[in-house]
Amino acid sequence: MVATGQKLALGSALRVFSLVATALVSLVMMPFVVHSLGDRMYGVWALAATFVGYYGLLDLGLSSAVSRYLAAALGAGDEEQCNRVYNTSLRIFTALGVVVLLVGCVSAAASPWFSKSPEEAAIFWRLILLVSVTLALSFPIKVFVGILEAHLRYDQTTCIEIISLGLRNGLILVALLMGLKVVAMAWAIMLASIPISLAYVYYAYKDLPFLRVDWKNWEWQTVRVLFSYSIFSLITRLADVLRFQVDAIVVASFVGLAAVTHYRIASALTGYYLSLMMAVIGVVSTLFSRQEGSKDLDAMRKTFFFASKISVCVSSFVGFGLIAWGKPFIMRWMGPQYLDSYPSLVILILGCAVALWQMPSVALLYGISKHKVLALFTSIEALANLVLSLFLVRKFGMFGVAFGTFLPMTLVKLFVQPFYVCHVLSVPYSGYFRPMGRTVALVGGSLVVPALLSVRFAAPDYKTLAALGIISMICYASPLLIFEFTPAETLMLKRVILPGLNLKRVSG
Repeated sequence: MVATGQKLALGSALRVFSLVATALVSLVMMPFVVHSLGDRMYGVWALAATFVGYYGLLDLGLSSAVSRYLAAALGAGDEEQCNRVYNTSLRIFTALGVVVLLVGCVSAAASPWFSKSPEEAAIFWRLILLVSVTLALSFPIKVFVGILEAHLRYDQTTCIEIISLGLRNGLILVALLMGLKVVAMAWAIMLASIPISLAYVYYAYKDLPFLRVDWKNWEWQTVRVLFSYSIFSLITRLADVLRFQVDAIVVASFVGLAAVTHYRIASALTGYYLSLMMAVIGVVSTLFSRQEGSKDLDAMRKTFFFASKISVCVSSFVGFGLIAWGKPFIMRWMGPQYLDSYPSLVILILGCAVALWQMPSVALLYGISKHKVLALFTSIEALANLVLSLFLVRKFGMFGVAFGTFLPMTLVKLFVQPFYVCHVLSVPYSGYFRPMGRTVALVGGSLVVPALLSVRFAAPDYKTLAALGIISMICYASPLLIFEFTPAETLMLKRVILPGLNLKRVSG
């Protein structure tokens, strides 16, 4: 258990680091790229990237299906089933890569429709084709990423992502410093993807040497199983687009284009919040799959309750920070003229905090193929979100759009989803809500001192906010470690975070 915990903790920590590094690199690179290309050529690049980005939907949710069923086979120790899933999924993703390439060729041929001049059309079709080739080549590699994640090697996949981030942006930087332009950026990205793809293949075979490519070792039954899983992943993904990415269109339509920029501040900070928690908690999904494969329901329950405790504690503090320090941060970051985004930020963070308390339940449902009902919940929530946003935006502006996101999310995550998860785990409702309520109450009590410190010392200054965040985190974590986590859990956390310490083995 400790070795597994160390794998997951290292993977989570690296995923958080990768998220922060990506955000920082984007903030640094964007002004340089814009100034190097000029507004018009950067617009062409952004349009091509956005256009090709929709090709990602051709994944059809199969990436999560590959990880789920490979993890289950590994948990059961079934090497034959591992090879069957591997070869079947490799065939599917290779075919999807060919489809992406064909769509890219058609899109490149249609480039004159998206450009006002023959010169721009010539650049646009080259961009579309190069980016499409890069994306097409990445589709079979998704299988090897899924293999590593199924083996709980998030540390390896994230390290490769970090190297990819550095290599890709390094080549872009060199190309632009040499005076090359937007097409060279596409070449840089494609060339950077080649060694990264080879790294995924190498480590997948190194970790699981029994895997072998055998085009005969596949079956239609496995295809049906993968697609029966992925279709609901795709539905949930589309519902998430409706929940979080249509708001800007509603704001633009009823409030104005200028308001979109202000609302974008709130939605961007909320997006980083969700991504951060996904990096921390998302790694347990494949662990649930392995535990199901080994038919260890008791281990699944223990993992679920422990992950829920971690999720509530971490997401509550991060959400508190965004609310308590959001106003001075926005004032320092963007300027006082953008403070009208703060009310929307508060209501979005409150809804997401409640949703993130339930993140381990989402990981569980995906991990054991019970996400069909989750897709239904999410779709209903997304439709209610859209209807409420369209109704409330007329009277309350962008705050009404934010509240339209908050209300359905809170109702579903508090009063619908937990009951279904209790049914799946065969846990009485009181056995879930009682410890969850206790954790939430202790979290609330632990936030009193940070709240008082924030009222007294929060100011629009990065150094002040950073110092306040560190002190608040210490004041928050100390009572939780004493009163919320059992001695065995605290010891396990120490062993996971500091594996070099000579600690006694945790029993039970």
